[in-house]
Amino acid sequence: MNSRYTYSEILNLDFNSYSSLNVSENRNHLLGIFRLLTGTVNCLDEYLSKTYKFRTNYFQFPFQPDQRLNKSILLNQFENEVELSDLNDYFRVERRNKLFYEIIECELLNCLIANKQQNYSLAFLYLYRIIEGISYSLPLIYASKSKDYNKSFELFQKLFNGVKDGELGIFKKFIEEIYKNEDFFNSTINIKLDLIEIEELKEKYYKIYTSIIIKKDTIIDFTEYEELKISFLGYFEFLIGIRNKYFHFLQGIKKDNIRTMDVLYPEMFFKPIIDNGINWVSIILFEIMKNDLK
Repeated sequence: MNSRYTYSEILNLDFNSYSSLNVSENRNHLLGIFRLLTGTVNCLDEYLSKTYKFRTNYFQFPFQPDQRLNKSILLNQFENEVELSDLNDYFRVERRNKLFYEIIECELLNCLIANKQQNYSLAFLYLYRIIEGISYSLPLIYASKSKDYNKSFELFQKLFNGVKDGELGIFKKFIEEIYKNEDFFNSTINIKLDLIEIEELKEKYYKIYTSIIIKKDTIIDFTEYEELKISFLGYFEFLIGIRNKYFHFLQGIKKDNIRTMDVLYPEMFFKPIIDNGINWVSIILFEIMKNDLK
């Protein structure tokens, strides 16, 4: 954590026994990510003297907002044999990829703070930076934990074969190859348009959202102008599409960009997207943690 932000511990744990889980004392960046995404930490902005309380569990799928604090939250997503002592041992060791996790922690914290401040377009920017930040590193971290180097070689052959979209294309292939049989991969992410306060904008945003989705089989179900149900992998493509069409604005090359004059209220446009996007990233990060913990 940098000098601007400090964590304060809020869980009632026996920190004599589990000192490495104490987020106010342990500077392990992976622990910071874990506690932010389980929604079990407060964070003080030293410059503004403002405290942010994070209570949304993004490791749950779908995410659980405004949860009651309980130490069991730390274990709920793990398999039954994982105990607090295992997590304590895990977070006692600084990861070899220290700089990687430090960068992701900083981007994540800024994303969560922007989301709390209802600055949803800025939150999206940080969210996308996280996606780009993990897109190349996570497949490498996953493969480095494999004890079967032949399987790792086969995996990378598949990932790099015929990929034209760079690191994001490799990351998409990685997600599909490794997690295609997981429950979350075969579930939907639901964009709820009732989060849009201005009724007349629901239809407008619905049409913009659906226009971004190139593969129409990505939309699993919908209630017109109320809710879009998108496949897990399709949501990744959806986020990339929004970034390309909203934040890129070369008029001579792309004619189908999202114009601010069409959106009218950018914060409202991004609002239904952010929590789902953080949830998506969190699920992948948690899967890497579980694999690492083994």
